[in-house]
Amino acid sequence: MALLTALPRRKEGWLEAMLLPALVLLLTYWLVPKDPLLLQQPFPWLILLPLLIALRYEFLPGALSALILGSALLWHPYPVDSFLSVAAGTLLMTLIAAEYASYWRRRESGRALQEEITNTRLRQLADDLYVTRISLDRLEQSLLYQPISVRSALHELREELNQREGHFDAALVHKLLYFFNQLAGVQVASWLHFAHGQSRPHKLAGLGEATEWDGADPVAKRALQEGRSQQLADLELERIHHYLSVHLHDNGNGGRELLCIEDMSFFAIHAEGIKTIEVFFQYLCNYRDARLASQELLSIWSDCPVDFATDLRQLQTLARIVPQVGTCLRYVFRAGAAAEEITSRIVQLRRGLDVFWVHQQEEQVLLLALLPFAGSNAALGQRGRIEQEMKKCCARFWDEAFLAADFFMVNEQRVTAQVHQWLSLS
Repeated sequence: MALLTALPRRKEGWLEAMLLPALVLLLTYWLVPKDPLLLQQPFPWLILLPLLIALRYEFLPGALSALILGSALLWHPYPVDSFLSVAAGTLLMTLIAAEYASYWRRRESGRALQEEITNTRLRQLADDLYVTRISLDRLEQSLLYQPISVRSALHELREELNQREGHFDAALVHKLLYFFNQLAGVQVASWLHFAHGQSRPHKLAGLGEATEWDGADPVAKRALQEGRSQQLADLELERIHHYLSVHLHDNGNGGRELLCIEDMSFFAIHAEGIKTIEVFFQYLCNYRDARLASQELLSIWSDCPVDFATDLRQLQTLARIVPQVGTCLRYVFRAGAAAEEITSRIVQLRRGLDVFWVHQQEEQVLLLALLPFAGSNAALGQRGRIEQEMKKCCARFWDEAFLAADFFMVNEQRVTAQVHQWLSLS
């Protein structure tokens, strides 16, 4: 019954409910003065008026129109018995019409809502299909012109950093921005360098229609104030000013590298995507510092490769940002010609970012394989792959030399302490 007594919206139906019966009464009184309600006619036509208004505007406007028609009783006498039966019939018919109108309106509202939901889903599906088509086109172009994986791309970028001794220039930064475009859907971004003592940064390169440096942007301001990377979601701002995220790296000599992202692909804007950009940005920016810091490791173990020491320092620094940055797979072999053959063959199975260190001890040979950005499952998979290949090509040497195999997670513990643990067989 709540639907029957519900008030219609403001200015909806009340004007018609008052004017129409009043005008009809004036018209019938002018045409038939002795019977303005037409109750003495073969059919009481005026009861259709509350019926139509109730069908249109539900119960209350229909009841008001019936009340206005009934006001004719005040200035024109009708037999009470006949009037009461007509009034009761009119009220009952108004109730039935209002109930039907309410039911129909509910169905119509539900149908309209369902249609809107369907149209929204169709639009979303069309947008998803469009994005999928664009992604497939880009994937096809990438496979056609640059058939590379994330590991091989990082390996190439690391080699170029090695050639430049860890310094960034415009050509290298362009490649880095393209890498972030392919990796995380970055559409508009700029790479800036803050030299020591400068108030404005120098723009090394940009991707898309990157704007000039905006130091008043809340994300950029917070990043510079706190000396660490910031993203828009952490600041709880109501609207985007310029930057979705600002990734900052302190070079240690007063200089800073900034990656300012202004736009990304719609489906790439999420916490994991921003975190992925932060991890690889810090990994690449840490290369120069890690190369300098690796001298401590090289001074203790002279047979340690420079790439192994540098990558380990990089990953150890990244471990302060993310909990799992890489693993070290360790093989222990019995010293001898068989161990030399096995280790040389394992090194030939190297993947893009993997770095090996063959360490000689008195009676054993240790092979350490550093696997950047690999978890425990990846380490177990790599171990199974190596052992399968070794048993296939040189099973006799493997059975003769192999003693043990295990792996360790790279963490933020002091590098020398980690290496001592890896080299210790106790």
